[in-house]
Parts: sequence; C-alpha cells; structure tokens
Amino acid sequence: MTPSPADRRRRWRLLLPFLPVLALIAVTLTAHAAEETDPPDPAYLSPAGGGPDGASRLAELLRAEGVTIRTVTSSEDAFRAVDAERGAATLFVPTPQYVRTDRLSDLTGLADGTRVVLVEPDGFATMTVFDSLTAVRQRWATAVRPRGADCPVTSAGAAAATRTVYARTAQAPDPVQLCYDGGLARVTEHGTEFVVVGSADPFRAARIGEHDNARLAVDLLSRDRTLVWLDLHDDEPKPPRPRTQADEPLELPEEEDGPSPFPDWLFWVVVTLLAATLTVALARGRRLGPPAVEPLPVEVPGAETAVGRGRLYRRARARGPALETLRADARRRLATAVGLTPGAEAEQLLAALQARTGADPAWLGGLLYGPQPETDEELHQWAGQLRLLVERVTAGPVNEGEHR
Repeated sequence: MTPSPADRRRRWRLLLPFLPVLALIAVTLTAHAAEETDPPDPAYLSPAGGGPDGASRLAELLRAEGVTIRTVTSSEDAFRAVDAERGAATLFVPTPQYVRTDRLSDLTGLADGTRVVLVEPDGFATMTVFDSLTAVRQRWATAVRPRGADCPVTSAGAAAATRTVYARTAQAPDPVQLCYDGGLARVTEHGTEFVVVGSADPFRAARIGEHDNARLAVDLLSRDRTLVWLDLHDDEPKPPRPRTQADEPLELPEEEDGPSPFPDWLFWVVVTLLAATLTVALARGRRLGPPAVEPLPVEVPGAETAVGRGRLYRRARARGPALETLRADARRRLATAVGLTPGAEAEQLLAALQARTGADPAWLGGLLYGPQPETDEELHQWAGQLRLLVERVTAGPVNEGEHR
C-alpha cells in the first residue's frame, strides 16, 4: 500500500528532531577524533618530529636555552644515559604507556637529583611508579587552567595541561605539589624528582604556541643542561626469560593484555544519546504540567469552546481538568442564580443551593467540589448531573454542545 502524503509528512515530523542531534554527534566525534593524538606515530612528541603532534619546535626552544638533547629509543639506553650524568640530567618520557613495567618501577632507583617528566601516565603507570600520587579521572578534552597560587614548579601562566587529573593518595608518605587544578603534579620519591603532566598539548607543535604552553614545557625540561629524551612509539619487548630444563615442559605462551572492550568515547556517546532522547521527548510532548489558561484571540461561542476543550482533554485523558472546567462554569452560574457573587465561598453556595432545591448538602458538595473521576463513564455521569442541577436552579436549558 502506497503511503499517503499525510503519512509521509508524519514520518518526516518524527525524523526531523533526530537530524540535528545526529549531526551534532557526528561533528563532535569527528572533531574529537581529529584532535586526538597518535602516540604510535613516529613523529609524536619526537624531537625531530614534524606535523601537529611533533616536538621539533620544542627541541629548538630547548636548544636555544642551552640544553643538550640526547635522543634514545629504549628504556635501557635512557637509564644508562641518565646514570652517566650522576643526577645532573632530566629524563623526558612522552609515552610512559610503552615503557616496560619493570622499567617503570625502576625509575625511583635513578641517581638522586634526577628529574623525570612523564606525559599523561594512566592509573596503572602511576600505581607502578608512585606511592604518593595517583590518576583520579580523565576529561573528554584538555582544559586550560591557571597555574595556581602555590606552584613552584614553573613560572608559566595559564596552560593546557589538564586532561588527566592527579591527586595525592590517602596514605601518601611524600609531599605532593599540585598545579593547574591537578593537571600537573610534582613529587620526590627515593631521591628522584618526578613531574607528571596531564596532557601532551604543551609539548605538541600544534598547541605549543597557545596560551603559555611553550613556557611551561621549557620550564619543565630545561632545569638541567642535559635532557635525555626517550623517543618510544611501541611497547618495549619483554626481556627474554632464561630457560631451564625444568621450565621447558611447562612453558606456555604468555597471555597479552587485550584492549578494553569499550572505547574511551563510549561513555560520552551514551550521554549524548540520552540527552538527544530527552530533547526529542520534550519536543514531542503534548503538554508539561497542568493545562494553562490563556485568553482566546477571537470571540468563540461557549458551546464550541467546551467541545474543543473537551476533545483536547479526552485526547490527553485528562478527566479531572475536564470535569473541573464544567464544575467551575456550573458554580459560577449557580451562584449568580441564587444571588451570590460568581466567586462565592463553597459554604455559602452549598447553603443557598440546599435552601433552593432541598437537596442533600453532602451530595451537592460532592457534585460541585468532589474528587476527580476515574473513568470516562464516571465523567459523563458527573457532567450530566451538573447539567441537570444548573437547569433546575436557573430554570433554563443548558447547551453544552454535542456530547462525544
């Protein structure tokens, strides 16, 4: 059966509220994906890397400060280079997620006075390295925050350092200095000074010129004349396990930690979809709250108004408001008929009606001020009794229009 033009228009009305929401989701996800960094890229935070994620611009600024950069590609080489400086060097680790776990835990064994700068280590890395510092949450995007009043780590102003947020652990044995609302932290453990930065933006070519990112990156990496730069873009291979005759029959392939089954952006997509659902529900909602009383723009006969309003109430299954409309009109007409003002009190009106009709006051009170009807049949019954009462007191017929 071919759908009618009215059916097609109805389908479009159902679809249209979703289109802006879907477009917003698509634009948001596309923009977020475009802004996301790519650590496996060889240029990512590399001293020789170009492009938006490279750090060649940062390397130029550091050399201008008199810093000698030694680029290494493994944690073994990084440890040897730092140890050779006897505590007078800074170790820069842009990708701590690729460093072997055993090497992460060995960072606290570097020579006293060594500074280690880690870029956005996750909860596992902070748990492996630190006793006093932990990652508490990660934002959807990097935020620009002021340095803070008590931050001796840098002289930079507001910078984009806050994506992963860090905090002092509950039983921290060492003091922790937090800057940029937790986006930067400094702690000294076992004689090694660690500086943790919660975002890669201050070091990237695409962001280093924004805010005071350049000043922050140079301050963190130029404390010493020698900077050992660990340029790592893939998981370091695990050291070979020494084989023994007893181990050979039981040797099994090691299980690799698989990726999380849920991507990081899934939570925000779900939140956006829930917001979209709420928006559509509000757009499609017939009414919110009780019916609003508004003046009509033109004069409409009372019967037509009652019929139109009754149809709306029936469509909304609003039996209570429908009966209250009839009761209000009946009370007004009855009060006028017995010589009272239209807004007379219930006690006055009921007493006057009992004197006029001789009816039971309890029945009159239930009819004019009683509870809401539970069914359509009860609504029709109350409406009919109201009409008969008004006709009896006013001695005239009541034209309420066509009953539907």
